[in-house]
Amino acid sequence: MDLFAVNSEREPVHIIVTDFRPLFFTLPSVPSEHTRVAAERKPLPLKTFNGTSVDCLYFSTHSALKECARNFYSASLPVFESDIHPVDRFLMERSVLGGFEATGATLRSGGNVRMVNPRIRGIEMTPKLTVLSLDIETNVKSGSLYSIACAGKVEVVFIVGSGIDRPPVVYCRDEKTVIGRFLLHLRDEDPDVVIGWNVIDFDLKTIAERCRALGIPFIAGRDNGVAAVFSSRTGNRTVARVDGRAIIDVPALLRAYYHSFEEYSLNHVAATLLKKTKDITLSGVEKIAAIDRLYSTDKEAFAQYNLQDALLTREIFERTEMLPNAIERSRRSGRLLDRSGGSIAAFDYLYLPRLHRSGYVAPDAPGSPATEVALPGGYVIEPKPGIYDNVLVLDFRSLYPSIIMSFLIDPLGRRLPSDERIRGPAGPSFARAPAILPGIIGELLEARNEAKRNNNPHLSQAIKILMNSFYGVLGARNCRFFSAELASTITQTGQYILKNSIELIVKSTTYPVIYGDTDSLFVLLGPGHDHDADAIGHDIARRVTEWLEGHLAGKFNAASALLLQFETHYRFFLIPAVRGGEYGSKKHYCGGSYLGNDLKLYFKGMESARSDWTDLAKEFQRELVRRIFAKEPVDSYILQTVSDVAGGRADGKLLYKKRMRKRIDEYTQSIPPHVQAAKLLDRPPHLVRYYITIDGPQPVEKLDAPIDYRHYIDCQLQPIADSVLELTGKSFARIISGQQDLFGRP
Repeated sequence: MDLFAVNSEREPVHIIVTDFRPLFFTLPSVPSEHTRVAAERKPLPLKTFNGTSVDCLYFSTHSALKECARNFYSASLPVFESDIHPVDRFLMERSVLGGFEATGATLRSGGNVRMVNPRIRGIEMTPKLTVLSLDIETNVKSGSLYSIACAGKVEVVFIVGSGIDRPPVVYCRDEKTVIGRFLLHLRDEDPDVVIGWNVIDFDLKTIAERCRALGIPFIAGRDNGVAAVFSSRTGNRTVARVDGRAIIDVPALLRAYYHSFEEYSLNHVAATLLKKTKDITLSGVEKIAAIDRLYSTDKEAFAQYNLQDALLTREIFERTEMLPNAIERSRRSGRLLDRSGGSIAAFDYLYLPRLHRSGYVAPDAPGSPATEVALPGGYVIEPKPGIYDNVLVLDFRSLYPSIIMSFLIDPLGRRLPSDERIRGPAGPSFARAPAILPGIIGELLEARNEAKRNNNPHLSQAIKILMNSFYGVLGARNCRFFSAELASTITQTGQYILKNSIELIVKSTTYPVIYGDTDSLFVLLGPGHDHDADAIGHDIARRVTEWLEGHLAGKFNAASALLLQFETHYRFFLIPAVRGGEYGSKKHYCGGSYLGNDLKLYFKGMESARSDWTDLAKEFQRELVRRIFAKEPVDSYILQTVSDVAGGRADGKLLYKKRMRKRIDEYTQSIPPHVQAAKLLDRPPHLVRYYITIDGPQPVEKLDAPIDYRHYIDCQLQPIADSVLELTGKSFARIISGQQDLFGRP
């Protein structure tokens, strides 16, 4: 086993472990002929959840373990924790969460440090890591490399061609030389982290393929480590392993950290986030042709174009503070820096060592999850459509994690026989000890509070995401601890808490609750509370929190970890009606608050917050709601907007943008407009940009029919207007009556 790290003096450290053996558990009743491949079998003072003792099987290699586990599965023999990777087991058992201390003999050679079988234990630390941003340009027809750009300690572009080297451009006689110079540069700069835009699926994958084609060893890791780029076990993604370096794909981490963009191309994200655009911003065949022409005519400009991609990627990486976030996630979950997602793996990493210390082992995760079982969701009260003055938003802090803590909800606690149990409002009871999961949640909550006190937003956000993922883990069928009962217990308890909190507010105050969703309550104060709303909000939150503490203690003998917090005061608030109905639209609302003299709007779920509506619709909705909140006339604005659309003066706002979720040939039963438009293109993009014309949907690239303005008025403006206007007694049709001459086809 090889581990790579960086010490406090910024020296690369290579740790070689030879005294740790891969292992899994089975029952003593399993005949010995099935365990001959194991190097050793011995009983341990551990039990299954059913209380049966287990034997531990130790193996000389990981491949021997996997072979034995496969044989066990084929023979339907009991197996426990055979799917835990030996490296993960080694680190989790030593409480390594990002940082660790290694004690033992060291050997220094060539700037590297080597240690063999040191004593390792986890410690708290925040490392200082170096980053290199990588980007390549290729000949699309041949697949060969034009150039490789690096933006790290220095900026350099290695490009095939002849000329006088002028930083950052380094000319190379051929593709093989480009790769060789790049690998030498990578060795000399020695970054801890390599980033890029689709760096795994494209850049490293392409370099690996060209290394194989040219007979070059892909030595990109530390200590002469050969990089490996391969398909994952499921085959749905590409994986890169480079010894001693974390490989981070920036778009993947943007999604993991909840950064939302209409599309995740480098050009679009850079324009949106950095307000920067590249010199060549075309797409598809036109972009490829433009790049080829630039390479043929001006290699220095081409190199600068290549380097710009690497620089933009690095700037986005820094602007979104990805590295601090990744470090903090690693410190709390045990996940490596370049592993986005992985809630189940993080749960295992934190839970299994504590489970073992309690004397128990866990089953393997299901290999092929069975059909999904629908689980109950959060409580949502029927919203009351209307336009309101002074609405408070109250939120329960980490509701589901707090429920787990309050009622000691735990996979082991549910199965463990005990006279000391706690039974919550949803029915199942749990042993009061050892209560592993509530203990983990408690530690994380305290760590998050500490992070807030220390003004560390990265750690606070990392802990919040991790805690909130645990409910989903228990409800995921591919988790070894999956339990529909546990997941249902959490959600049903959440419903109980929300209902009782609403009842308390209604009984103890004069303020109605006009909406509630899972962990949030919307309380209407009404006119005249512009200045005392915050004080009322804090008072209601305190009273509900104190009441729940007494209620849980008296009825369930539970120590409440629940905390209701006053979140926001909206001076104006709008809940639209369901189109064609009398009820409010769930998870759809808009709040308005003054920031100085400016009225700021906050949309949730409505068209203005969605990426698949046109700019026309978003702008129209925002201005219409603003005018209603500010008590300004709306009729003239609606008439002017309709006139602009019908007169062709708003064409720049009529573009639809919709992402392709499947391959174009997979749309067979229903073919939505964006797919109809994509079918007209030779190379359909991931994000389709199209207009609705009198001949149907047409992509921007092949627009040859007049725009259907009636469609935009009827399907974009009218639905948005009526969802708001009906709250004021008006209607879109009545306002534009007498304007039918606008609707003639062009």
